[in-house]
Amino acid sequence: MERNYSSETELPKGKLLVGSKEKVDFPQFNRRGVVARIDSGAQSSSVHCDKIWTERMAGKPVLCCHFLKRSKRVVRFEQFSRKRVKSSNGTLQTRYTVRMKIRLGEVEKETFVTLTDRSTMNYSVLLGRRFLRGDFLIDVSRSYLQSKK
Repeated sequence: MERNYSSETELPKGKLLVGSKEKVDFPQFNRRGVVARIDSGAQSSSVHCDKIWTERMAGKPVLCCHFLKRSKRVVRFEQFSRKRVKSSNGTLQTRYTVRMKIRLGEVEKETFVTLTDRSTMNYSVLLGRRFLRGDFLIDVSRSYLQSKK
C-alpha cells in the first residue's frame, strides 16, 4: 500500500519528512547549508575531506583534516577509529570514523561519520540509515523539504 503524505500533520508522530537531498548544518564547525544526499541504502554517513592525516599532540594521536570542499581550515579530532566500509562501487575501504553533530531541519544528532574523499561524487555529505533512523521518513521524489523552514 503506497502512502502519500501531503502534509506534516499526516506523518507518524515525531517524524520529519525529508527529500532525497537536504541542506544540513555542522554546528561544531560553523558550517551551514551543506547539501547532503539522503541514502537509506547506506548504513553509515560520510563526509568529504580534502586531506586527512594524523599528528601527535601531547604524545597522543590526533586525526586532522580539511573538512568539506575547498577548506584549508584544519579540523582536529582527538577521538577517532578506523572502520572497514563497502563503498558505493562495492570495494572495501578502510576509513577514519569520528563522532560529530549534524542538524537536519529541527533535529540535531551526534552520530558516527566516516571521513573520505568524495570529490568524484555529486554530494560532499551522505546521510545513511544510522543517522535517519527514528526521526525521518524519506520522500525520494522531493528535495529540500526541511531546508525551506
